[in-house]
Amino acid sequence: MFSSINGTNKKKIVILPHNNPDGDALGSSLALLFYLRKLKHDVDLISPTAYSEFFQWLPGTGNIIILSEKTQSLVKKKIINSDYVFFVDFNNLSRIKNLEKFLVFSKAKKVLIDHHPSPFLFDFMFSDSTVAATSILVFRFISQMNHLDKIDKKIATCLYVGLMTDTGYFRFPSITSETHFIAGNLIEKGIDINDIYNHLQEKYNENKLKLLSKALKRLKTIKKYRTAYTSINAYDRNYYSYQEGDTEGIPTYGLGIKNIIFSVFFFEERKKYPIKISFRSKGNFDVNKFARDHFGGGGHKNAAGGISEKSLSESIEYFLKIIPNYHRNLMFSI
Repeated sequence: MFSSINGTNKKKIVILPHNNPDGDALGSSLALLFYLRKLKHDVDLISPTAYSEFFQWLPGTGNIIILSEKTQSLVKKKIINSDYVFFVDFNNLSRIKNLEKFLVFSKAKKVLIDHHPSPFLFDFMFSDSTVAATSILVFRFISQMNHLDKIDKKIATCLYVGLMTDTGYFRFPSITSETHFIAGNLIEKGIDINDIYNHLQEKYNENKLKLLSKALKRLKTIKKYRTAYTSINAYDRNYYSYQEGDTEGIPTYGLGIKNIIFSVFFFEERKKYPIKISFRSKGNFDVNKFARDHFGGGGHKNAAGGISEKSLSESIEYFLKIIPNYHRNLMFSI
């Protein structure tokens, strides 16, 4: 693949992030878009859903094609006619919703760049679940192509946003010396750290704060199991004019309570829609396994997601029913 991508023949390439792309998915995908276009390839970045307006300031967001009724025909054509499809920051096709059906008709080589565990099999795999962010793997990819000199300020800004958001501003235990080495390399490209930080902090609008207030009012703790949980229902969502990303960060508030190591957030996006569930933990409690075993999801050891086909109340009731089975794991987690 390296020789083909690095060669003189122009390739048609599609980049796909996951549903509701976060900072790492967008940053990694945009950086890859800029880089591959520097190699003179025909590159498109297609998102299966809209992304939060919180990230609209990122370089290159105007290049993103969002799947919709209006763009469906164009998206299908681009995927079917592509030579390569890059899957960025996810490793299971269920994370791209309605885009999966177009891939059936595509003969493109499929390239995975991702840091989540238990990946599906792709034609080319850049997968490492030990790294803190997919942005690290995009940096490695560019490095292995011997093209670090092609990382400019725009690419560096996108990669740095991926690093910051997926490491909790360089606080999470997944950080290694490589994380800081890459951050240092990106800083040398002239990025404005203060500007990036200010953009990432400008994440509160009035409705988002009101949704957060609702979630905090509903926050309950189960001290016996060192667990906290809360929820937002469809009425809240509609009443406060929810936008993509407005519930981001809610699961982490439970972890701020003394002796709580497991925090769960239930989100009823709309009636008769699967309940989205976010899991966060501290220490050794593996929410990736918990999400996989009970809610058809997955993610990382300390941050994962899942869904429930039950109603909001039934989903919470089921969660409360199974949590006692983890009493020992929760009590003795470090």
